[in-house]
Amino acid sequence: MKRGIIKLFLGGLMLVYLIITGCSKIDSVTGSNLNQQVSFQVSQRITQTGSTQFLFRPGVDVNISRIISRYSPEQFADTLSFTNTAYVYSKDTTYIINNYVGVQNGQQWNFDFTGTVPGHPNSNYSVTSNYTVQ
Repeated sequence: MKRGIIKLFLGGLMLVYLIITGCSKIDSVTGSNLNQQVSFQVSQRITQTGSTQFLFRPGVDVNISRIISRYSPEQFADTLSFTNTAYVYSKDTTYIINNYVGVQNGQQWNFDFTGTVPGHPNSNYSVTSNYTVQ
């Protein structure tokens, strides 16, 4: 009888532990989960001078510290570093990355975005958006 009570008590204790740890709420977004939540939609437009202007729109409000625009077949990479890393890029706004000449339809570009999510401590992200020129 004592063994049954002890097993029942330990089983109940284990159940309570699992419920408490399984229901914990984590307000900060970190690590690989953050990379899944941060995304960037890339687009393009042709300027009056004929260059291609790449644009981005974040999926959530973000701070950006660096954008690397890459066209691998020509080993081209353009790094843009931002000194005001506290500036919030709104998920509701489209922003210019940069203008490039010689861009042609079908080219596959990669844009590496690095930064943080405002209001979330330790919320570093590094996300690559692939884009095929139209």
